[in-house]
Amino acid sequence: MEEFWKKTLSFGLGVFDFTKEKVEKLVDEMIKRGELSSQEGSRAVEELLEKAEKEQTAFWIKIREFVQRIVSEMSLVRRSDFKSLEERVADLEKRLQELNLPPRPPSID
Repeated sequence: MEEFWKKTLSFGLGVFDFTKEKVEKLVDEMIKRGELSSQEGSRAVEELLEKAEKEQTAFWIKIREFVQRIVSEMSLVRRSDFKSLEERVADLEKRLQELNLPPRPPSID
């Protein structure tokens, strides 16, 4: 599912479309047009890829913070918390069984 969101969110964002090959092709075209020297081109490739990586990292940090805030505001239970509660209930049911006490039906609040 995470991969789906990455692809979906990256769809319209040009900075995520920066593959090394595309950057090199762009810089090669600029060198051919005389807009950059080959030395400047090498630096440009490195700088563009580094900037794209930083932008992508910052973007995903913001997305994670946003999702965490939404989950927190919705009071959703994390899977790990749910699993822990399941284990505690199973342990309590086992203890009740060992004491020969029937488990109480869940109350409806």
